[in-house]
Amino acid sequence: MKRLKGELPKRGWKIVSYGPDSSKARSLELTADHPEKKFSVVITLQDRRGRSEDPSMIEVDVNSSCFQVPDGQSVRDG
Repeated sequence: MKRLKGELPKRGWKIVSYGPDSSKARSLELTADHPEKKFSVVITLQDRRGRSEDPSMIEVDVNSSCFQVPDGQSVRDG
């Protein structure tokens, strides 16, 4: 998560928030926006070390702005 926090801004992402989420587990969460490409991402670390035999996981939610294909064009047009 620290590496993501450091590397995402180098690729045009703006870190909006970083820290524990509001869940009981207080999972580490990073929220970032990419203003140029109109994407937003929320990355949550499900850290299970020392609490479960299940592996830790990273949950990634990506959102984008709504886009509309111009009249006379297709989504498949290059």
